[in-house]
Amino acid sequence: MESASETSLPSVREILFEAVLAAATLTLWPILDERSQGTAAQRARAMVYFPIVGFVLGVILAIVDRTAGFVAGPVGRSFIVLIVGAALSLGLANRGAADTAEVLRRGTRPASTGLARIGPAGAGAAIVAFAFEVWCLSRITDDAGRAGALVMAMMLSRWSIIPIGYGLKPLEHWGLGIPYEGGISFREFAVSSVVALGLTMGLYQNVGLAVIIALALTILAMRLVLSRRMGGASGYMLAGGCALAEIVTFAMLAAIRA
Repeated sequence: MESASETSLPSVREILFEAVLAAATLTLWPILDERSQGTAAQRARAMVYFPIVGFVLGVILAIVDRTAGFVAGPVGRSFIVLIVGAALSLGLANRGAADTAEVLRRGTRPASTGLARIGPAGAGAAIVAFAFEVWCLSRITDDAGRAGALVMAMMLSRWSIIPIGYGLKPLEHWGLGIPYEGGISFREFAVSSVVALGLTMGLYQNVGLAVIIALALTILAMRLVLSRRMGGASGYMLAGGCALAEIVTFAMLAAIRA
């Protein structure tokens, strides 16, 4: 007969499945088909792994950036590494930024889904955001500083989806890699925050603290705008919040390290 503690703990299979769900949420590549995307509760629990997925992505991009440094200067390697980052998620954050800019400008949610709902203003906002990230990263010239910037930007931006969405009414299901239906509990918020902020403070100390403070203010502002303007958050808006957090992280580190 199993004890209460044994039955309450998730199995290794469940942990691995939720980790895969987290990776699938943070990319628009069809990693999982519609029958393999779990329940709404499983998708919400998988958010605990967002900072870990972001950390791994940041490490991959740091390696790409170091390699690109042998053939390109600061601007060129910054462009290359951020293009690779966008490709690995199929432009999830970029599309989120474009869609969120359109929605906030209109004040309503367009009925269509996909790229058809993004107009010139939204596309322009996404292009400007990407160009600004390239410029900010190019201002950081030392390899260690660039690696730290990429790891922090990828990890903290993916984690920011959770505090932005926590407690807000879910609107559309679309915009992330798999359907978003809300359901973020304090467990996901607390555990993911301990992981993301603990890694940031442990690895980057005072610089990490400055970035965390800037991101906390950004997240509060984003939540206020979404709740007042839209009455909740959709998957697209959470992806847009991820893009904004990424921009703020790069901008802060460019200002500190340049």
